[in-house]
Amino acid sequence: MLVGAGKMIVDLKPFPAPRPRFSKRGTYNPKEYTAYKHLFGLFAKRVYKKQLEGALKLEVTFFMQIPKSLSKKKHGELIGQYHIKKPDTDNLVKTVKDSLNGIVYKDDSQVSVILAKKIYSENPRVEFYVAPLKKD
Repeated sequence: MLVGAGKMIVDLKPFPAPRPRFSKRGTYNPKEYTAYKHLFGLFAKRVYKKQLEGALKLEVTFFMQIPKSLSKKKHGELIGQYHIKKPDTDNLVKTVKDSLNGIVYKDDSQVSVILAKKIYSENPRVEFYVAPLKKD
């Protein structure tokens, strides 16, 4: 779903990139991670019809679930506050970049500028925007 100035909302709970697993056949990622990336990519395909070229900027906001164990008062106080617990922001960003690889851009090495934040929300989701960088 697209919102406002090209910002896209993906109604999936943010998912951090895991460490690769090792086996006799080589390295691999857990099935859950691969399935998440595929689903995230399907959302992006609906909006981004052709791949962006050149240097890119990625802006992403992760709306993180508020723990259910908190009191209603504490729950209300956390909405909109920065999320400072695990998972790490860089692991969340890696999942988004990997999910958009080959869909929004040819390779995630094109992403030269990243602005990322994670905040508490009652509705966990990911909002992102990818745009070409203009020359200074």
